[in-house]
Amino acid sequence: MDEKIRRILIVCSGNTARSPAGEYLAKLYAQKHNVDLYIESAGEFNAFAYMQPESQEYLNSKNIDHSDFKPQTLSYSLLKKQDLIITMTEHHKENIINDFSNIQEIGNKTFTLKEFNGRKGNIIDPYYTNRATYMKVMKEIDNLIEKMVLKVIDINKKEENK
Repeated sequence: MDEKIRRILIVCSGNTARSPAGEYLAKLYAQKHNVDLYIESAGEFNAFAYMQPESQEYLNSKNIDHSDFKPQTLSYSLLKKQDLIITMTEHHKENIINDFSNIQEIGNKTFTLKEFNGRKGNIIDPYYTNRATYMKVMKEIDNLIEKMVLKVIDINKKEENK
């Protein structure tokens, strides 16, 4: 990455469980750490017209307002304007890089959430799981999203000092 990160897109399959939670958690941590970031989320396809109730419940438990959420799907114009694209799985990452290879630097700005934080693996889709597993996934996303925001702050500071 050769420039400051200002725009972040968080991606999952249907933009109703993992990525919306990631979006609103990232907005919370950007505000908490006083960094100006524009954060959105999207899905590979349009699953539902709303955020999953368990994701809403998790955000509500942290007093995060998500009333303005509207799911969106990936598009050329949405991806092109991002400085950083964070996916929940390696499969999402590969699909973006392959399907949108005409976007300059797409492969250099697309990472899984775990990969961006120096870890391996995917964030499982909690939609098909029980409530306890769903909340465990939300907590994992929460922890990794805060680390992501802190890493973005460090990257941006290094860019300012170049």
